[in-house]
Amino acid sequence: MLFDTISRELFFYTDDWRDQGDVFVNGKFFMVRDYDLHRRGFLTARQPYSLQEGRIVFIRSGSGNYSLDLVEHHLVAGDLLVFYGETLVEKHSHSDDFQFDAFTFESERSDGNGVNFVHMPLSEDGLSIVEQHFALIWKMIHDKEFPTESVNCLTKSLLSYVATHGAELMKPPATNRREELLRRFITLVSRHAKKERNVSFYANHLCIASHYLNTQIKQLSGRTVMEWVNETAVKEVKVWLVYSDESMEQIAERMCFSSSSSLTKFFKRETGMTPREYRLKCV
Repeated sequence: MLFDTISRELFFYTDDWRDQGDVFVNGKFFMVRDYDLHRRGFLTARQPYSLQEGRIVFIRSGSGNYSLDLVEHHLVAGDLLVFYGETLVEKHSHSDDFQFDAFTFESERSDGNGVNFVHMPLSEDGLSIVEQHFALIWKMIHDKEFPTESVNCLTKSLLSYVATHGAELMKPPATNRREELLRRFITLVSRHAKKERNVSFYANHLCIASHYLNTQIKQLSGRTVMEWVNETAVKEVKVWLVYSDESMEQIAERMCFSSSSSLTKFFKRETGMTPREYRLKCV
C-alpha cells in the first residue's frame, strides 16, 4: 500500500500543522488555510513522492520550484494547481514567504483526458472566483454537521471553472516539432517508466526509430532516453521504499524487475546504495 504523504502527516500530526496555519481535518477530508511551508520542514528537497489523492492548491504568496511528473514548474502567488492523483512530485526550493491554501476531493485519477494535474495562472477574475470558493468551503465545513453535499458541489463548481475558463491559460507555448517530441516523450516516461525500461517501447509509441529518438532526446535535453527512464524508475522506487510498507520482493514485482536482487543491482548502480540502505536512511 502506498501512503499519501501529506494526508498521513496531517492525520498523525494535526497539531503541528496548526502551528503553521489554519487546519480542518474530518474523516477523509482536510483543508489548510494560509499554510506557511517555510516554518515547517515538510517535504524533503529532492525526495520524490507520489501524490495519491485529488487536491486543489491555491498559492497565496511567495514562490516555489517543484517538479511535477518530471517537469519543473515555477509556482507563484495567484497560481492554482489541481491534482487528480498519481502525480510524481519533488520539491526543489521555495521562498521564505511561500504560503498556500489546499483541500482534498474525490478524484477519478485524471481530468478525463489523461491529465494528472493542472498548473493554472489565474486572471484577476479567476483569482476572485477561486478565493470566494475557498472562503465559502472553509466557512461551511465548520458547521456542526459536515456538509458533504455542499462541499462536493462547490468543488465541482471550481473544477468546472478550471476546465472551461482555464483552457487558454493552460495551453503550452507554441513549440516546434522537436520540442513537441520531447514533451510527448517526457509524458510517456512519467507514465510508463515504472514498468517499461527500453528505448524501443518509447520509440514505438512515438512512431519513430529508436536511434532517431535517442539522438533527438540527447540533443534536446542533454540526456539519453535511458538516462531519463532510469532516473524516473529510481524515483518511483524511492517513493515505494519511503512511503509504503511493501517488501523488496513486492516492490520488485510492482516495478517489473525479475527479482529483488535485480532491483537491488539496478538501484545500487544508479544511486550508490541498496534499496534497504535507502529505506533505513529515509524512513
